[in-house]
Amino acid sequence: MKNRKQISGTAGTIFLILCSLFITTSCSDFLDRELQGSPTTGNYYQTTYQLQEALNGVFNILQSNNYNNCEWIFGEACGDDVIGNDESGTNQIAQLVNFTFNTSNTWIRDRYAVNYKGISAANQVIANINRVKFADDDIGKYVAVREILGQAKFLRALFYFNLVKTYGGVPVRPETEDINQLVIPRSSKEEVYACIEKDLREAAVALRHPVNTEAGKPGTGAAVALLMKVLGYEAQPGEPSEYWDEIVRLGEYFIEGKDLSYREILHFDERYDCSWDELRESLWFKPKAKLTATDPYEDADTKLPVMVNNYNLEAKSLYDGSPLHYRELYNESGEFCARSVFEVVFKESANGMSDDLNQGTGIFDDLLFNRLWASSSFREAIANDPRKNVITTEHGTVTFDGERLEVPPGRFGCMKWYTPKMEDPASATTIFSNTLTNDGGKNRRVIIYSEVVLWYAEALNETGNGMKALEQINRIKTVANKITGASTLYQPNTYVEMRNQIWTERRVELCHLWDRFFDLVRQGRAAKVLHDLAPLHTPHLRGKYFVEGVNEIFPIPQNEIDITNGVVSQNPGY
Repeated sequence: MKNRKQISGTAGTIFLILCSLFITTSCSDFLDRELQGSPTTGNYYQTTYQLQEALNGVFNILQSNNYNNCEWIFGEACGDDVIGNDESGTNQIAQLVNFTFNTSNTWIRDRYAVNYKGISAANQVIANINRVKFADDDIGKYVAVREILGQAKFLRALFYFNLVKTYGGVPVRPETEDINQLVIPRSSKEEVYACIEKDLREAAVALRHPVNTEAGKPGTGAAVALLMKVLGYEAQPGEPSEYWDEIVRLGEYFIEGKDLSYREILHFDERYDCSWDELRESLWFKPKAKLTATDPYEDADTKLPVMVNNYNLEAKSLYDGSPLHYRELYNESGEFCARSVFEVVFKESANGMSDDLNQGTGIFDDLLFNRLWASSSFREAIANDPRKNVITTEHGTVTFDGERLEVPPGRFGCMKWYTPKMEDPASATTIFSNTLTNDGGKNRRVIIYSEVVLWYAEALNETGNGMKALEQINRIKTVANKITGASTLYQPNTYVEMRNQIWTERRVELCHLWDRFFDLVRQGRAAKVLHDLAPLHTPHLRGKYFVEGVNEIFPIPQNEIDITNGVVSQNPGY
């Protein structure tokens, strides 16, 4: 893409780590004071303000074009829900989505590098957070640092999750880098998942509020929701495990309103060898010895904040309180509504022009008009679903806001990426003729409430409660039925058929959110689905060259193997 900022692979990652060594110093005590002048390596991370600025830098990576291009290329373009303009060529994207790539593929390198860039930035916040010391013991100051720590841990977990589901086990970078030990061997997949879990569990405790009052920042709800998803990727469909059991417990908390304590979500008694108060202080709770008579003391049995009533399958606009139609859920009018658990903020530049190139510039419009369209396989899957004409629209059709949809002839646009005319930046006078000069102000939904419900339903079915699982997926279908006044619901069935219904609902409800390929892999059916797709994609036969047992994960970038002299090993089959 013309606005994508190139990253120089592993060399760039190590350069960032080297630079960070001059910023990270040992823990020291400083007064909390206003920032004065320009920060230097000697005085940075001394104040809460500076920590927040560093955290903003982590969010900036999450908003970058390079990060998000990697997200849709791997998660969406490699799956079966879309047909792509790039797949017919010989470029790097074509090689990737056709599974004819080699280990030096640019996108394989970029995804690896940009997620490690995010991890490095998050590590800077986490490693330096203890450098702040307050002039007084006002509890509000502890809360502010605690929120920063929780958000940094959430983001680090998200970056590692992207890596482990893409490459398998990867190196786990230390929070404080040693210039004499920059080359770190790969950890096992299980070890990486353990790190992700720990970060998310501690983030859920540190963040305190179900929905962060700062739009675009994760709250406890986002941490718990992502934890449910991570556990779902660790579990195996059809095999009883503690992962499914815990997803049920988290679902009961998130959806049913049952209590969940700090002790329970942390598995404190089994996984920590420190005292509760030592853990509290490491998470920036105000130390027990400094609490005043009016300060609350949160012990291990304190309950997490209540989720019920903070999220809903039916939602109103946060901006004007109006009920949201299904088609509005992914527009600006649906941002931060009760169906949205976590979203990446794509902020327009102040003048609405194209000079803000690091905030998702044109990504959704580029996808809709130039890159990806609904596949015939997906269209067949949604043929009788009430969401059909809301989530896909054919070339030349007049949209709900009166615009002619100029995707290529014979194609069906993926309407979750559509920007209504009234929400388009003022300068975008030629957007529908594909002159993409505007900023993209529409946010990307990363976790939505219906996905939380679907994880709960799948775990219920896996633990022998198919009838309750049916109730959950029909909650989602009932809302969808309101689009056309339909009344068809999913029906009681065997474990396998119930699982198929849940997976069908996942495909429709979560379509075009850049996660389909990874969902197929964790379900254990990527090879079959992609091989079945191949005859529908002539002459390129996309999916034909997917190798079962190899292509479920991608290779470690070749330059990472080279620069570490093989200390970081390659995945089998590459």
